[in-house]
Parts: sequence; structure tokens; C-alpha cells
Amino acid sequence: MNDFIHQQGPAFLAHLLRRLADELVQGAKDWYPSVGVDAPPRTISTLLALDEHGPLGVTELAGVLRQSHSLVIVWIRELTRLSLVRSKSDPADGRRTVIVLTPKGRKELVNIRAALTTMAGASAELLGPDSEAALAVLWAIERSLREKPFIERLRQHEADHGD
Repeated sequence: MNDFIHQQGPAFLAHLLRRLADELVQGAKDWYPSVGVDAPPRTISTLLALDEHGPLGVTELAGVLRQSHSLVIVWIRELTRLSLVRSKSDPADGRRTVIVLTPKGRKELVNIRAALTTMAGASAELLGPDSEAALAVLWAIERSLREKPFIERLRQHEADHGD
């Protein structure tokens, strides 16, 4: 049976990418517990960023991850519920709140780093024999969208082609 979305062509690129992302995230979610990782897959980058950059405010964290403020808040709630992070007053500015790793969160990072080695290998295999080039294309698309958002491309295409 033919895939309906595939038949729709390039206009459904976002749908295809979402399908791929959902499959990768679900696979990680199902696999992580077997290697001692409790954090949801979509929150792993948050833990890594806090480990690398130290305590951060939500806005700073959103900037580091290039994700929306509201999405980062959702992730922080999940990680707080799991006791992997907590909020505290910024010692330099008591009015400001920062997110910090808990001791449990630091222990979780040991398992996460080990899991990411396997994740990198499986992802490279999925991308194929020239995985570096495939990944470079995806990063080029991401960079291109930061330079010129998709809404601008839609408007320009409509103006140029009268679609």
C-alpha cells in the first residue's frame, strides 16, 4: 500500500520529519530504562546543558537548546518531578531563579553519557554509509531556517510564483 503522506510530496516535509522524530524518540524512550536512564528522551539535552554550563535560568537554557521557553518549562517540570533538577535562587541575584542538577541528576548523567555512545552508533547506522554527509545536510537545513525562517520562504515563493 502506498503511503498517503509520501504521495503528497515536499509540501509534507514537516510531517515526514515529525514521523521520524517521533519514531526515534519512542525507540529511545523504550530503550533508555534498560540502560538505567530514567529521564525522558526529549529532556536529555537539558541535563547535558546544565552539566556543561552550570546553573541556568529558563531563558538561558532555552537559548542554549534553541527551543521555546514554554517547551523548556515543560521539560524542567518533568525533570523536577523525577528529582533530577531543582530550582534555586541565583546567588548573584536573589530575584532570579536558576535550574541546577541534583545529586540524582548527576548520577543520571553517567548512564546518559554511556547510552549516548550507543545512540550515536545506531543513529550513524540509520543514516547510512555516508552518515556524516547526511547529518551535515540536516544541519544545513536547520542553519538555513535560522537565517531565513520558513514563513519568509513561503511568502517569497508565493510572491515569485503567484501560488
